[in-house]
Amino acid sequence: MDHSFSKQHNSFPNFPLAELHAHIGTSINPFVYWQIAHEQGYKVPKKTYHEFVEFITLSPEKKMKLNEYLRKIYHPVLDKLSSGTFALEKAMYETMGGAYRNNIAHIEIRGNIMKHNNNGDHDLDHIIMAMLRGMERAFLEYPNLSGGYIFCLDREYTVEKNAIMIEKAIKYKSRGVVAIDFAGPANEEFKLEDYKQLIIKAKKAGLAITTHSGEVDDANDMWEAIEFIKPKRIGHGIKAAYDKELMKQLVKQDVVLEVCPMSNLMTQAVENEEELKFILRTFIENKVKFTINTDWPEMIADAHLWRQFAMLRDKKIMSEEELIQCNKIAFASTFAPKGGLDAYL
Repeated sequence: MDHSFSKQHNSFPNFPLAELHAHIGTSINPFVYWQIAHEQGYKVPKKTYHEFVEFITLSPEKKMKLNEYLRKIYHPVLDKLSSGTFALEKAMYETMGGAYRNNIAHIEIRGNIMKHNNNGDHDLDHIIMAMLRGMERAFLEYPNLSGGYIFCLDREYTVEKNAIMIEKAIKYKSRGVVAIDFAGPANEEFKLEDYKQLIIKAKKAGLAITTHSGEVDDANDMWEAIEFIKPKRIGHGIKAAYDKELMKQLVKQDVVLEVCPMSNLMTQAVENEEELKFILRTFIENKVKFTINTDWPEMIADAHLWRQFAMLRDKKIMSEEELIQCNKIAFASTFAPKGGLDAYL
């Protein structure tokens, strides 16, 4: 296969892509949200479709701090619209099919199942099965597509509440649930150390571990992660570029970072393209492995994965050879088996 980039502007790379970090809530195309809202009779915050799209999406002209977006849009609007069995099955099917049509051959979607059950109105097993049915339908229609689902635990939940999701992940591992993630801002009670035994149990059951760390705060939570839960990957991890000893540990423990360039720019986790370039060049110089991901492919304007590759190339942040290597690292670091539906039968 020709591992090269098309020289034409706005063209796919000439090789299949792997996406390892995309949240279901921000991977649903706005027109799918609009359909769900009207099919289920939900009231949306804007009267017209185009006003709705403008309200929920970010762009270089409309940036928003991460926690502000979570508080004002993600949780009150997107979580509500993507709750329930009908919505989640449709969302997974449309999202995975859309990814394949955008040159992604391998995708891991993640999300907090307890934030898709409408505050407990829906049984978790029904929610999980609906999600998996949507994924399986996409695999049937696109037999060259592979992937899996990652359960996000919430740093604001109690250990007992998060433990329920770990048990569900173990239960549905054979159907496509491949890993556990820690996400969201932490409350004062949250400590990764409290999850050591639960993570050991999850690993013994065959689940992989990742965690959101080093995105908007300093790198201290990354140090805690590699000490207490020893993840194979870390979501974002951009603050490691400012800690030489941490980068040495990441290399030593062979931890792969799931970098999400446009997301970090739009949520102002990264100040500008110059800082983004510094971070990625620092990782390359220190031999820290990382992959390129979208995080929020549909809630950020022009943020599909192939566009992120093109942006990094066109802005001369990374070379074509370096981007190809990142994509190879992504395929090598996936938690999900190849083979699409056959991998879980």
